[in-house]
Amino acid sequence: MKLKDVEFAPLCVPLNRRLETLAAAAWIHLIFFGGLTGSLFLLYVVLATRFWWLGLMYAAWIYIDRNSASSGNLRFGFVRNWTWWYYYRRYFPVSLIKTHDLPADKTYLFATYPHGMLCSGVFSNFATNASPFRELFPGLKSFLITLNLHFHLPFTRELGLGLGLRECSEKSLVNILNGNKGNVAVLMVGGVSEAFKSFPGPIQIIVNKRKGFVRVALKTGASLVPVFSFGENYVYAKGEAPPDSFWDKALKLVKWKAGRLVPVGRGLFQYSFGIVPRRHPIFTVVGKPIDVPKIPNPTAEDIDKYHKIFVDELTKLFEEHKTKYSKNLEELNLVLD
Repeated sequence: MKLKDVEFAPLCVPLNRRLETLAAAAWIHLIFFGGLTGSLFLLYVVLATRFWWLGLMYAAWIYIDRNSASSGNLRFGFVRNWTWWYYYRRYFPVSLIKTHDLPADKTYLFATYPHGMLCSGVFSNFATNASPFRELFPGLKSFLITLNLHFHLPFTRELGLGLGLRECSEKSLVNILNGNKGNVAVLMVGGVSEAFKSFPGPIQIIVNKRKGFVRVALKTGASLVPVFSFGENYVYAKGEAPPDSFWDKALKLVKWKAGRLVPVGRGLFQYSFGIVPRRHPIFTVVGKPIDVPKIPNPTAEDIDKYHKIFVDELTKLFEEHKTKYSKNLEELNLVLD
């Protein structure tokens, strides 16, 4: 049903689909507002309740435990097994495709593309037990690398650590990969800069400018694995803020790097606008492992050599699978930045 260009969801939507939408909405609100909500709640506890001492103790714990995001290898199965993640995965839905065996007697650095707005494919497959990762790759233990900011925010940091998220730093990667057989560090190489390019159309990824992950692989001897998520760039539509509008000025104020282009999602009960991602199938394809020698102090030549091999394998992975997992013809072009 449409009302003034707004398309509303029908009333007879099955309960399972409602729960899937709710799971997606809860996740995006956690990303955008979870840290702020947790901080305000902690401030309230300290300043306005008789449990202020608990709030201060927790704040002290955040400081004392600050190194866990870069040095800890613990994950909590009960957090990764939450039903929430299963509904979230089925919302898009997200699939995981294996192309090669990955023996558990090695360590692996999964270099994943594209980043997308939310990394929904990567998160669902490697940070939760909702995916068949454990069945497809027995003996492997994945840790998803993310922004350091998440580990300074109350409550959400505990959730992240329980899921196996770790901070984006060389120290963190080395601690995961150095001598810990079966460990997998999952890195979204393009990072936030690539997220600003994550709109429907030709897929523009940042790979030529990023070589630090290859250096880490050489330092630890971890095998490099190209991973590509087809459909990741389609969970938000492409919108544009009108020139000199309130939204245009707001984007300039926060130094939005995508100009006037903005992602357009949906709402809980309508499909026309909002911040909830849209339903679109995501296929995360895990490619062929690239074995690299362990070189404690790799030279620029060493890094360039294996970086080129990685780019070639990533491109090959994309070309081999694009017609299987891409229904949008305009998505079949890969632009290397």
